[in-house]
Amino acid sequence: MPSLARMNSKIARWLMLPLLLLIQACSGFPFLDMGMAAWDGPKKGTPALWHVTSPQGGEAWLFGGIHALPSDLKWISPKMKQAMDRSDRLVLEVVGLEDSAEITRTFQQLGNSPGQPPLADRLPPDLRDKGEALRSVSRLSPARFETLESWAAAISLAGAATANLAMVREEGVERVLAARYRRRDKPVIGLETPARQFTYFDELEEADQRAMLESVIADADNAPKAYRDMVTSWLRGEPEKLAEAANRGLLQRPQIRERILVRRNRDWAGQIEDLLSLGARPFVAVGAAHLAGDDSVQALLAAKGYTITRVQ
Repeated sequence: MPSLARMNSKIARWLMLPLLLLIQACSGFPFLDMGMAAWDGPKKGTPALWHVTSPQGGEAWLFGGIHALPSDLKWISPKMKQAMDRSDRLVLEVVGLEDSAEITRTFQQLGNSPGQPPLADRLPPDLRDKGEALRSVSRLSPARFETLESWAAAISLAGAATANLAMVREEGVERVLAARYRRRDKPVIGLETPARQFTYFDELEEADQRAMLESVIADADNAPKAYRDMVTSWLRGEPEKLAEAANRGLLQRPQIRERILVRRNRDWAGQIEDLLSLGARPFVAVGAAHLAGDDSVQALLAAKGYTITRVQ
């Protein structure tokens, strides 16, 4: 049976992208800029969109997004525009990304503990050279890992692994949609805070954190292809491919799956229920991985009696 470090980790990268953006937003972290590579994939598409109807007739929309995209993609369709016009607010996975000082403080607080082992000691022998090479690219000194917890080390190194991809924060779904809603004087709220997102990783057992670290390093060379495949599947509206990925890789570990995916989906479904009970008509945009598979947000809502209709 292959080690966790060798398993497909594409789904983990989908779930880690929001955290990568948090780290990249911090001026104290010397990561490379995004968007250095040219995008050679599709230039337009119709990502998946669902309509939710409550037993009482309330309605919401669920849209799976990507947190950083290549420039000049066309993905807002007429059906999306109609749904956004009918909604009364935008609900994002996380708000508060603009406050880089607070994000830096939170990461430093949660991601650092004294007396951490050197990076090499947290890796199997066959990954140590590759880990050192990625550390060098990250421009983080070896001494920095004396305090970085394993989950924080994984995210920091993943930031280096994805730094040269053709993705731009300003083109991400959240920023584009938030700007649209604010121009129309509609509220923009979040399901989570940046601190809450960091905490999900901080609460993982050390063995699971090291599995993350191994996976990031082992799969670093595949990052460009994984990102291209991810964006292409998203533009084509293929959530089933995410469901396939969710059954492999890091999410085979029960604690990672529960804390990083299922628990959050359950919480978000509850928040959407609360909004509908108050008469709101939210357009909910979260990471596309959360809207795929048996534990998806829409599957949880359907199990509670909500009608879910695929719009596109």
